[in-house]
Amino acid sequence: MVRSRVEFLLIGESKLKIVVNDEEMKKYGLFSSNTDSGGQGLRRAFWRVLDIAKSEVGFDPAGDKVLIQYYPVKSGGCEIFVTKLGILPESSAKLVSRSNKIEILSRSRSYYAFDSLSELRAFCRAIKVSSPDTFPKSDVYYDNEKYFLSIEEYGKGGETIEFPCILEFAKGLTADFGLYISEHADRLSDGDGIERFSLI
Repeated sequence: MVRSRVEFLLIGESKLKIVVNDEEMKKYGLFSSNTDSGGQGLRRAFWRVLDIAKSEVGFDPAGDKVLIQYYPVKSGGCEIFVTKLGILPESSAKLVSRSNKIEILSRSRSYYAFDSLSELRAFCRAIKVSSPDTFPKSDVYYDNEKYFLSIEEYGKGGETIEFPCILEFAKGLTADFGLYISEHADRLSDGDGIERFSLI
């Protein structure tokens, strides 16, 4: 397995240092020109790096309140510090909680039903136009002449719909019904549903 050139250094149980060079920043789409924009594409890119951190050093902040600190490096690239606030001593948590860079990192699976292939394609193409390099993980299913989309959505605490425009094309499903579809319908993609159907 080819290891990432992103460097991860655990600083105790609650803190992770990430060192990213210019090439890796471009590869992951990790930061836009405005690093404080906090957009959805930025969150997806950051989650991709955190997935690597989980597999390589066991650091998993999912669901925790975290402090994210970003520092550009003069020689290129950046250093990022991710601090899980939930397991800090109370006195330390109070100090860092005043920062405006605190976010709840969350991701969840959402499920949607499309009445036709044309509506599914229209949504996928809209996502391709708005964020061409940061497709979320997604799967398309087919059952009883309808198309269904399972999509991994990212957000801050309290955000549940990353792509609100999807409701112009589809109807949201309950998690239970979505899981039923994912188990019993025909799957037409392998984690690349939006990307694949945007090209049809």
